[in-house]
Amino acid sequence: MTKDTFETITKDGRLLYEYVRGSHLYGLNNEDSDVDTSGLFIAKKESLLDLGIGYQDQVSDERNDTTWYEIGKFCNMLLKSNPTVLEALFVPESKIITPPSELIAPLFANRDQFITKECFKPFIAYAVEQIHKARGLNKKIVNPVTERLTPFDFAYTFYNQGSTKIKNWLNNRGLNKDFCGLVHIPNMHDTYGVYYDWGAHIHHNLIKYEDLEMAAFGANAFVLLFFGWFGYGQVDEDTKKFAKFIRQFYGINTKKQLKEWYDKNQEVIHYRGMCLENSTDMRGSSVSKGEKPLCWMVYNESGFKDHCKKYKEYKDWEKFRNPKRYESNIDKNYDSKNMMHCVRLMHMGQEIAEGRGINLERTWDKEFLMNIRNHKFEYDELMARVDADKVKLDEAIKNSTLRETIDVNAVNDILIEIRKKAYGML
Repeated sequence: MTKDTFETITKDGRLLYEYVRGSHLYGLNNEDSDVDTSGLFIAKKESLLDLGIGYQDQVSDERNDTTWYEIGKFCNMLLKSNPTVLEALFVPESKIITPPSELIAPLFANRDQFITKECFKPFIAYAVEQIHKARGLNKKIVNPVTERLTPFDFAYTFYNQGSTKIKNWLNNRGLNKDFCGLVHIPNMHDTYGVYYDWGAHIHHNLIKYEDLEMAAFGANAFVLLFFGWFGYGQVDEDTKKFAKFIRQFYGINTKKQLKEWYDKNQEVIHYRGMCLENSTDMRGSSVSKGEKPLCWMVYNESGFKDHCKKYKEYKDWEKFRNPKRYESNIDKNYDSKNMMHCVRLMHMGQEIAEGRGINLERTWDKEFLMNIRNHKFEYDELMARVDADKVKLDEAIKNSTLRETIDVNAVNDILIEIRKKAYGML
């Protein structure tokens, strides 16, 4: 079954209602504000009668500037007193794009029944969310997550009674993660023994014994004096670090011991390395019994997953942000639009608690809200105002005479009636 789109819904005549939402709805937009819209539609009958394979509860564009809800989801969100959905029933005529279908007239006729004390919790929650978003902008500007790290960046080993990143530990010893073999330690969460494929390292880096000896013990004075200008006596820094480490690790003190070690470790074992770049897991390898681990390693998997989440959030924000809005906030320590909506929600919550209904077009507080949007206040000053508004809202809620809850059965009956009429079952 083909997926619903704005075009197919409109073509089929299943669009029930469309209206302007967001800043333009409240009269709090500026000249750079995007016009967001929302709407209601009804699903095809067959998508409700089959296994639900073709059912979609909403349709949105990439930026979520336009979102249409299927009538069933809309009613369920109404039961939760979702502010964004509840306001759909109180949109002024000037902000309506497609007038409500007769099918959903019962929702509008009973819209006051949805204004209950259950509205307060989501209104306050939405206000708090706006505060978090306001501060979140600052975090994205000051601490951008521009690079996607790998599991390798979240692996650590013991060092000087503390820890260090395994990548630094290996680098300081001239070692390569791709030649490592990991063995999980039983009963120890995310802890591994780290083994090394010396043969792979030697062959990959084309290390001759003479180079290794020179790196480990240095060249004699004759070589340095008479052949240094030919390149003799010169080895790269990684080979020097590598030679120093194997001497310490295996207790090699003579050239004879070094030559024995070199000859013994020519075979390539083919360990699997530590990790794949696009995976969240470390890669285990088969290691022969009696092999000596280089060190022990702990992988912070939860830290890596948290990083991936933040990286995705940052890239999505970077992709969809309003450039002009971003520029207006970059020198501030909060997102003025989010703070404006926080205060608006507080005011609307108080109006609802006092029995004044849902007033979407702001009037008495419009100037103040626009001053917030235009960065006329400092963050701490605004937070003091929010705290004061919260006290007023709590008092209004305490004295509210609104009904306690929404009648679930009544809403269910309305939804059944809408569907029966739409599908010719009445």
